[in-house]
Amino acid sequence: MRVAVTCAHLIRDLAHWQPAMEAVGFEVVAADIPGQHLEGDALVSAMEGCVGVVAGDDKFTADVQDRLPDLKVISKWGIGVDGIDREHAAERGIAVTNTPGAFDDEVADIAMAYTVMLLRQLVTIHETTRDGGWVRPAGHSLGDLRLGVIGLGGIGRAVVRRAAVAAADVVGCDPSPESQELAMEAGARIVEIDELMATSNVISVNAPLTPSTLHLVNAERLSMVPDLAYLVNTGRGDVVDTAALADALISGRLAGAAVDVLEEEPPSPENPIRRAPNVIFGSHNASNTYEASARVHRRSIANMADQLGVTIELP
Repeated sequence: MRVAVTCAHLIRDLAHWQPAMEAVGFEVVAADIPGQHLEGDALVSAMEGCVGVVAGDDKFTADVQDRLPDLKVISKWGIGVDGIDREHAAERGIAVTNTPGAFDDEVADIAMAYTVMLLRQLVTIHETTRDGGWVRPAGHSLGDLRLGVIGLGGIGRAVVRRAAVAAADVVGCDPSPESQELAMEAGARIVEIDELMATSNVISVNAPLTPSTLHLVNAERLSMVPDLAYLVNTGRGDVVDTAALADALISGRLAGAAVDVLEEEPPSPENPIRRAPNVIFGSHNASNTYEASARVHRRSIANMADQLGVTIELP
């Protein structure tokens, strides 16, 4: 069976996993990925004749799926499946799997690290000292502030657990009653999103991208924030309106932001966020540790094999 790997993380480590895949009869095709992901003709070309794929952030539109008549399973490496037309996949009988929970702690660690970096102006201190200066700016104490979490899935709840022992108060919002209940057990008080925006000193965005969360954090909601407010986005770039975020930073409405994810990745020179002050940039890399990657390699390969009816023993 011919299968593809279009996830750059797995391709990097494929030599370790490929022997086990070939031992059960998989012919493994590693895609050439020049950018962040594959889409359109490039994705179709990389997967010609494949029955399965371990996919990265590739765009499996209805058109792409229809041009891959042999495809039976899309095994998403990681959590987010917003690049996959799942409704069309269901109509085609293509199984779609992912690896929920695999990165909860890693992403939550980064969200809290960004929070401390912003509150204590660590980037300013680092850059000034590196350039020969010496500054000692006053920061803000997380223990005296409220932290709000937008999106209370596995990662959001991991942020809640960390913030509950560090912040003065933790609030959260999520439409799922189950997620709300679990977040309350972790230490959050549930509020509506507008109250969260209006009262939180640190706003941690951990929501997935869905039609209802597209630009959930927009100009109107950014205008609600209190006098001291920072935003940290380790969820999905499109959940936050980048232009509105840049405006809020330039105007001083927001004191700072950390963005591991953006609507445009990487941001072009013309992207307004590159001109905004007090921004810490990530590279959609919050989940990337050796340990977490190994877990997800194993789970995503196993998911694909399982959907194809193959029993595989992985190292």
